[in-house]
Amino acid sequence: MPIFEVDNSVNALQKIASLYRDEINVKTIGVTGSVGKTETKEIVASLLALKYRVHATPGNYNNHIGLPLTILGMDKETDILVTEMGASHKGEIELLAGIAKPDVGIITNIGPGHLEHFGSLEGVAAAKSEILKSLSEEKSAILPADDDFFDYLKGKTKANMVSFGFSDEADWSPEEIESLDEGGYSFILGGQEMRINRYGKYHLLNVAAATAAAFCLGIPISDISGAVRNFKAIERRGRIFDVDGISFVNDSYNSNPLSLKSSLEAFMEMQVEGKTWLVLGDMLELGHSSSELHREVGKVCGKTGAYGLITMGKESVELNREASVQRKAPEIISHFMDIEKLSCYLNELLGKGDAVLIKGSRNMEMWRLIDEVEKLRETPRRRID
Repeated sequence: MPIFEVDNSVNALQKIASLYRDEINVKTIGVTGSVGKTETKEIVASLLALKYRVHATPGNYNNHIGLPLTILGMDKETDILVTEMGASHKGEIELLAGIAKPDVGIITNIGPGHLEHFGSLEGVAAAKSEILKSLSEEKSAILPADDDFFDYLKGKTKANMVSFGFSDEADWSPEEIESLDEGGYSFILGGQEMRINRYGKYHLLNVAAATAAAFCLGIPISDISGAVRNFKAIERRGRIFDVDGISFVNDSYNSNPLSLKSSLEAFMEMQVEGKTWLVLGDMLELGHSSSELHREVGKVCGKTGAYGLITMGKESVELNREASVQRKAPEIISHFMDIEKLSCYLNELLGKGDAVLIKGSRNMEMWRLIDEVEKLRETPRRRID
């Protein structure tokens, strides 16, 4: 095995990846944003696979090490590389874009994630807009028309700008949206009838952004509908499991105020025979705004009409308290610092037909709730989404 001695192994990895990307000379899509970038990345990859040999970021390999490893994992016959770009500090997206050299850059939205490092929403917008610096005039920037920072992002790019959103002014806008009895939506996008089997209208925005990117790279809109219909939820991002007649929506991959509000909206759209339960862990890395943002989301939780709210962690105490004073406050509200104790408590209250939303930042490991309930009920989970 060849061994190379270098001064800095991470820098060397990044340089090798950049050289390999140039050698293969693939078309590259870069996806960033506060919420929805992984799903958008996966939809983009599935749409482009209709025509091209595609290599996409596996899982969440979206940082200064994961992105180079993604590139180096490409087959030499790859036509298109689809990369996800995450960041928690200024300059990280610029670094990743410099390595991947995207031909199409997508920003899904701007939200309060990693405020501990970015300081403000303006800081988040500045960080996400770094992908636009790498796009020359002949390349494409796909931007969120509904976002408060849309005009700011538009002003940051010289590339061909394509917009998506529910706004009538957006280039790609879902229209004639209808809820389906079995869950999900039918809608018209780009003049084509489409359907997605996911709760939550925010999924339509991810579809619109991905469709815009695929269209830029030559996928006919008429071919896209079937691929969208067949798209499935990603692990820990909205997958639904049945355990002994109880539905668990596992959206526990990560959490910030914007993603939590979207998850709550989607969850409360579900057709549930029994009671609805919210099991929420801390939203981390929100800096000095953490208490305020947890209280803000607590107000939303207290107005959902959910039967029960159980929180876990130091930060979510504020969410719990705020939810308890709302007019439609959940009938049962409790708080824990330990997932095993939380699971035992909740298990005693759950009944057939109930549904549970599980959400929290990754380090809270809220997905363990399903593991614990499986053990307590001696019943394996069954995926039902």
